[in-house]
Amino acid sequence: MGKRNRNKQRQQQKKASPNTNSQNDVQNNAQSDTVSESSVNKEVIVTKEDMVSSVTQAEFDEKKDTLILQALEDIEKLEKEKEDIEKSIENAKLSLSEIENKKTELSLQEEEVRDRLKGIQEEYNKAEKTVEDAKKDADDIRNAADEYATEVRENAEKERFEKIKQASDEAKNAWKVQIDDLNNQINDIAEREAAIAKLQREVDREKRNIEDEKEELSELKEDLKSRKERYESANPTKIAYLETQLTDEKSKYKALQEQYQELSKRLESLQVLMDTIKTEVEDPENGIKVASMNEIVSVMQELRDKYDKLVSVYSRYPDDAAISALEEKARKTESMERENEALTVERNKYREQVAAANNQKRELDVIKREVEATNALNEHLLQELESHKTALESRTGDTCPALSKVDTECDEDDFVSNISERIERPGFSKLSEVVTHVKNFAGSGADGEVLYYSDNDIRAFLAGMAVSRLIILQGMSGTGKSSLPRIFSRAISGFNKLIPVESSWRDRNELLGYYNDFNKKFNAKSFTIELYRSSKERCSEIPTFIVLDEMNLARIEYYFSDFLAILQEPDHEKWLIELVSSDMRTLPMELPDSVKEKMKKENLSVYSIWEKIEKSRQGDLTAETSDEDKELLTSYLEKLGQLTGAKDLISGRKIKVTDNIWFIGTANRDESTFEISDKVYDRAQVISLNKKGISEGKYTKPGQKYISVSDLENLFENASLSGKDLDDVKERLDSLDNLLIDKFDVSFGNRIVTQTIKFTAVYKAAGGTINDALDYQISTKIIRKVITSDDEEALLELEEATKDYPETQRLIRKRLKELS
Repeated sequence: MGKRNRNKQRQQQKKASPNTNSQNDVQNNAQSDTVSESSVNKEVIVTKEDMVSSVTQAEFDEKKDTLILQALEDIEKLEKEKEDIEKSIENAKLSLSEIENKKTELSLQEEEVRDRLKGIQEEYNKAEKTVEDAKKDADDIRNAADEYATEVRENAEKERFEKIKQASDEAKNAWKVQIDDLNNQINDIAEREAAIAKLQREVDREKRNIEDEKEELSELKEDLKSRKERYESANPTKIAYLETQLTDEKSKYKALQEQYQELSKRLESLQVLMDTIKTEVEDPENGIKVASMNEIVSVMQELRDKYDKLVSVYSRYPDDAAISALEEKARKTESMERENEALTVERNKYREQVAAANNQKRELDVIKREVEATNALNEHLLQELESHKTALESRTGDTCPALSKVDTECDEDDFVSNISERIERPGFSKLSEVVTHVKNFAGSGADGEVLYYSDNDIRAFLAGMAVSRLIILQGMSGTGKSSLPRIFSRAISGFNKLIPVESSWRDRNELLGYYNDFNKKFNAKSFTIELYRSSKERCSEIPTFIVLDEMNLARIEYYFSDFLAILQEPDHEKWLIELVSSDMRTLPMELPDSVKEKMKKENLSVYSIWEKIEKSRQGDLTAETSDEDKELLTSYLEKLGQLTGAKDLISGRKIKVTDNIWFIGTANRDESTFEISDKVYDRAQVISLNKKGISEGKYTKPGQKYISVSDLENLFENASLSGKDLDDVKERLDSLDNLLIDKFDVSFGNRIVTQTIKFTAVYKAAGGTINDALDYQISTKIIRKVITSDDEEALLELEEATKDYPETQRLIRKRLKELS
């Protein structure tokens, strides 16, 4: 359809173009030239008559395709020539744009000259008062010169306009036989010539104005000279004054003459440039050549001849009605063939469906017989399965063997003696002693590994323990984030467990474990096992660090949400995590004889339930017990402590988070990790380790010491700010909060204020300063929400307000550097 539309457009253009006898002759000559060229190139040209004379449909289609291909080739050639001409016109437009720029520059210069002439004219007006007669004579001369200049300028402009109009008319006449696109291009060229002529007229006008001014000044000079001779015998004072005025006029005339010479040189260079632009055109090979208007008209004539030849070729094509009729026949034939094929396919499909239906009927009879036999077998298997299920439920045993194993291990002599050994080690009386001890313990390699930490890093970690049960250690890799809680716990005789976080964690089960419905077991993860061991009464005074390494490899809110919720609960008795929804404790396989005797005496009905369960375990299918019976027996045995399962689970399904546990998370920031959310940051204490530790000299090698959780909590409670220091900290925080609200529309809540006050008190008690403590909190928790701001002015004010805090200043300056 696209080919036929282009052919139709070409025929319409042919009808719209002038149809004179000379053009017909040219078309016939072009047709004969085309035929001769085709014979030379050994190409076959198919005409409309050849198509009509076709004998078979195949021959007709072949000739039709050949004819269409020939038309497309001719059209492509014409379009290529059109594109070349369009490129030439684009270049001409660019040249015209350059001329316009030059014109603008010249206009500015003209305004400048006019301003200067205006100043000179004002000075002349002053001189006219003293030489009134000379001015009248000069006016007469100027008027005569103006009339003469006007006449010459009008004649020149008229002559130039006629020449330009004549050239434009010739160009338009040369393009009239071309297609509509070529006519538009000629109009663009005519507009360009008119713009150039306008520019030339303005330049000529400016030149004539300058020449007139020069002539006027020359005549004025001669007149003044004659009047000077006339008044030589006059008043000497008057003559001296006039001589002074004349000298001034000469200097002004000399300056004006220099300006005229300079403008004349510029005019000549611009005239040369304009003449060059008018005669430089782009040839089809994208080169530049100089051509006259006659050459351009000759090229236009050649294009018109080519166009006439193409028109003669197109006249041999079939018209739209014939092509449409043939295409309609072809479409009908194709449609009938498709319908025939579709009917054949549908018939074959129905035959296959009939054959398949017969096969399915036979198979259905066989399947019915098999189903009847299978149903009978299933009924028997269901009865067997029910009996086995009852026996399996009665023999389930321990539902959570991993936690039950912890119960056993914690009662072993080695574990008990290990706890006793830790407790007997010497303790601490001050928080500053803890800092010094941990620093020496790490730096001396007392644990077989040499690590260096600054006093402030250890103080911040210790103060973070007082503020929150969740501490996030962040910073560059290699600064000892994972090692700090391990060394700290060993230095104070605590427990430490490293839990690697995996990127695939999506919920709490990845951290805690999950219940397997098939084997009726709870598979506890190492995190849950360590949490359960730490909750043992024997371990309740041992500080325990559970380290979540690479904490932000997965979304913290997904797998740690339960802990984020309970750690905000003021009542620590409610720090409970539900592992499963039902009690995981089960009935024991056997009971001591003493318990049985006691059961007979106290509750005979409960004892009869126990007997039924024992018979069921031995395979007696008649000994059935209901769920109510099992609950009654379970409740009774729970009071006696005879149920099987983890002993210290609350209600057999909840695990307690005790006060001796701190969760330590290490965090990196790269493309493999997630951004830590505000919810986590607000509930956690952040410690930044931005520098690799360096040795500070000789470290003493201390032995291990011990501090209980109660003693540590007492030291935290006793660490408090004096009234003056407390007021100072509150005043600083209020001032910073007001600045953030005013400049960033952001505020920090009461939780952060409370955490900062407590952090500062413990940090100071550990040997640090209030400024360093506030610097830690401001840099890690408070300005975190605004450090990504693009408001440079607000950041500068924030920098001024935090000039006492080095780390905060470093972060703000880093952001300002990024913005600049």
